[in-house]
Amino acid sequence: MDIVYFDINAVILCLLLLFTLIVHRGIRLEQNRIYVYLLVSVLIAALASICMSLGENARSMGNVYFLSKQEVMYLSTFVYMFFHVTCSALFYQYVRVVLNIESSRFSDLILSYAPLVAAYTVLVLTPMNNAVFYITGGIYYRGEYIWIFYLVAAWYTLVSMNYVMLYRTNIRASVCISLLSFVVFVGVGVLLQFTDSSINVESFFDAVALLVLYITIERPGDYIDSPSGLQNDYAFYVNTSIRIRRRRPVRMVAVSLDNIDFLDNSIGYETTSMLLARAADFFEKISKQTVAYRLDRDLFVLLIKEGASLTHLELMDTIRQRFAVPFFTDTYSITLFDSSMYVSWPDDVKDTEELKRLLTIFTDKNRHRMRHVVQASSIDLDLDRRRKSIDFLLHGAIASESFNFKYQPIKSASTGRFDAVELKPMLESPEFGMIAPSEYYPIAEDNGTAVPVIKHIFRVCFEFIKESGITETEIGEYAIPVPNAFLLMRSAAAWVLETALEHGVDPQYVTIEISENTMIDYNYALEENIRALHEAGFSFMLMDYGNGYTDAEMMLKMHLKEVALNRDLLASAPVSGKADTLIRCAIDMMKSLSIGIKASGVDTPELEAYALEVGADKLQGFALSRFLSGADLIKFVKERGERP
Repeated sequence: MDIVYFDINAVILCLLLLFTLIVHRGIRLEQNRIYVYLLVSVLIAALASICMSLGENARSMGNVYFLSKQEVMYLSTFVYMFFHVTCSALFYQYVRVVLNIESSRFSDLILSYAPLVAAYTVLVLTPMNNAVFYITGGIYYRGEYIWIFYLVAAWYTLVSMNYVMLYRTNIRASVCISLLSFVVFVGVGVLLQFTDSSINVESFFDAVALLVLYITIERPGDYIDSPSGLQNDYAFYVNTSIRIRRRRPVRMVAVSLDNIDFLDNSIGYETTSMLLARAADFFEKISKQTVAYRLDRDLFVLLIKEGASLTHLELMDTIRQRFAVPFFTDTYSITLFDSSMYVSWPDDVKDTEELKRLLTIFTDKNRHRMRHVVQASSIDLDLDRRRKSIDFLLHGAIASESFNFKYQPIKSASTGRFDAVELKPMLESPEFGMIAPSEYYPIAEDNGTAVPVIKHIFRVCFEFIKESGITETEIGEYAIPVPNAFLLMRSAAAWVLETALEHGVDPQYVTIEISENTMIDYNYALEENIRALHEAGFSFMLMDYGNGYTDAEMMLKMHLKEVALNRDLLASAPVSGKADTLIRCAIDMMKSLSIGIKASGVDTPELEAYALEVGADKLQGFALSRFLSGADLIKFVKERGERP
């Protein structure tokens, strides 16, 4: 029987070592990373199990050598239990990644890590007594707290099964069966181990379960996008990463189809899916020298096979010719405008991470709308890296509330006094310096942090108004830039009113700055928030007027007190007749609607003179005042007396 124990564990080790040699090093997917961690955990647990088995056999046979020492056996048991619990937790994380379930809430973190912490706490506090196991007469016995580890493993198993059942419609049946098989195999191993502590089979069943997972989940070849029948993004990135790792040439053409969101809303999701299926059929049959993938609803990639005589120019020309002709349904005739991009390795990208960033930027329609060909070299990956750095910096600033608040005085054209101020909550970065709200607000809206950011900003501003000692006769308006995502929240108006009341701030002295994109996002919740805040006394300013979307009817609904002219348009107006005409027409229209005009970006005396000449009501810029700290603003105001 002793030899059998050793042979089983030897087989386990051979299987696990074999797994580690199978392509995992070159694959850069999150689910693969967790799979490797799972693999290593089982491997370490198996090694510890071998040490325990050999030590127990030696003790039962009366032999004494290194592995049979009680301290070594305690340590082996500690390592085994530590990684044995880790395996169940990693499988839970693996299921979440495969099913694309994000951990965004605090409750998710508690669900994920609290049981693991509890098990580790028991293990660390009681490693050298009867809690885990004890030896009497050279024989193992279970300790009094061993049930905690089985309970934690059962918890992760049940939660994982619950996720699989809830999200089973989002994955292939074979993946669902494979995930559930892990539970079955490991459950059988645990049951056998629990009923007879003299056998060591848990690690063997873990290894079998990992083999099943690899066959049905980790292999990229059968990752199929069900609506189109093409291989999906998992298959694409795995295959591409392997080719890049092996230094084989990679040539590909990415095709992004525009207007898909519009078609979903106008002709219906099902009809649009039918059109995309026909587009997928075209991509699949376009050439035997290419392999087609579907990475997103409107993003297709054609990978040119190694040694193919087909050039990317020929491929892109064929695609353009097809998409110049409408796609027909029973009811509609639709032209799917396409944008294509050629990418090669190593000329355009260094690795799969860079390739993924490149494709993500390419599919941003605002960057290439109506451009039929996009050069990979024209996409600024450094800008994407900057966005990622700001995203990381933003999360840290929210957690520590470490925004650097600046204030910029605003001058009244009629009186020449600085009787208003704009709040500038800046992010401070050692790498990028000061980062303005205009840059990090869109990132905050994308990553879901816009609401906590603006709530913190409102509190700081209201506290400053309350405690600064600046009277209403000195500063009559505080302007606060607000991201659209906050006003789309149904409770936004109620929260602002409650916070203003809490700090004793009169709403008539607060102006909320909103962007022109607000008119695009305009919906019932936003309209109700604006109406409620306007009725309470808050004012609204439309920022960056003249750059982007403008809807005159929407402007009337938004209860605007004033608009701020686009900085670039204002800067070019003194030397451009067209820009000057646009500025003057905009000011005439706003004045006829009783809407004030603010000229922001007044950075030179010439621009100040021009803004006054065309009739701007307020002026703001570095020619008048730099950004000031709260203390400097108080000093700035007090030195000028009562509305100086």
